[in-house]
Amino acid sequence: MHTNLNSIYECYSCGLFIKKDCKSDLTQRCPRCNSKLNIEKQESINSLYYAISALLLFIILSIYPFITLDINGQKLQATLTKTVAILFEQDFFFLSLLILFTIVIAPVLNSVIIILVFIQQKFNLKIFKKTFLYDSFHFMKHWGFVEVFVISLVVTYIKLIGMISNTKFDIGFFIILFYVLCFFMSNLNFEAKTILKD
Repeated sequence: MHTNLNSIYECYSCGLFIKKDCKSDLTQRCPRCNSKLNIEKQESINSLYYAISALLLFIILSIYPFITLDINGQKLQATLTKTVAILFEQDFFFLSLLILFTIVIAPVLNSVIIILVFIQQKFNLKIFKKTFLYDSFHFMKHWGFVEVFVISLVVTYIKLIGMISNTKFDIGFFIILFYVLCFFMSNLNFEAKTILKD
């Protein structure tokens, strides 16, 4: 009976080689020193589905407004592109560029990188170097602040209610909630270490 070497791991505390159950989600411990064993997540196709869903939702998100205001019969709508454009017009160049990068560029590239990794592995292509994809994934993952933007929308909505009674969340706000869910699920199900594996 042959033993699968991929299921053999070394305990970092005492050096004992242990056969781990990779399919189990339960915490596994070393039988000699009782240290917790690191369990590597298996590559999940779900991260690809969530990444594609996130990209599609982002396209829809760029069209629909987040918040709608009704001031003296005039309807004002705040969209993602308008938010960046207004800040740029008001001479907040650095802030507009920061929002553009952290809310638009970094999250979108994060999803694109996940999709590229699956394409390269599935079709055995070498479009980008593995180290480049690995470093880019971690960089974009840590620079995406979509959840902070959602919190700022809620705070803005609460403040506007006190000043303008005809304030409401529009369809874009509910789309961004689904987008954030897909974005986080794609990262949660994606194991970056698989990028560097042969």
